[in-house]
Amino acid sequence: MFVPKGYNTGCGFTGFLPDGRRMVFPTQDEYLDFIAELENDAA
Repeated sequence: MFVPKGYNTGCGFTGFLPDGRRMVFPTQDEYLDFIAELENDAA
């Protein structure tokens, strides 16, 4: 199972994706929603 990781920056929340890429989201909640959708799609 992927453990969401990231950090807040001046322009949003930078989150790490399961494939190792980084993506910037407006908020941490949007990042967590994005990860949940990825996991739902993979299942």
